[in-house]
Amino acid sequence: METLVTVIHIVVAAFLILVVLVQAGNAGGVGAAFGSGNSSGVFGATGANKFLSNMTYAAAALFMTTSLVLTVMQGKTGKTGLQEKLEAASKAAAPAAAEAVPAAAAPAAPAAPAAEAVPAK
Repeated sequence: METLVTVIHIVVAAFLILVVLVQAGNAGGVGAAFGSGNSSGVFGATGANKFLSNMTYAAAALFMTTSLVLTVMQGKTGKTGLQEKLEAASKAAAPAAAEAVPAAAAPAAPAAPAAEAVPAK
């Protein structure tokens, strides 16, 4: 169920971006191609502005709804994705740290003698 809502959320986000980009601004913009500035366009004289505005409101409402649904679905488990990853990483690091302790207790190899410095010319 969560995967389905996530897919819908992503599709709605992409659609919302496209609808906002197509809308006509003060100078016409890309929305002029769909009839926002002329009366012989696909939607009439002001039809494209009203239609695209309504599509923006609908897409924004659906985007907010899917955002809230995803938040509630994540909140029911009490754990977020980051928290689960941190717990898994700490569990994986615990055995590695236990194995590293005996290796650290072993005596270290003697240090190599320092190389002599070359005099500057």
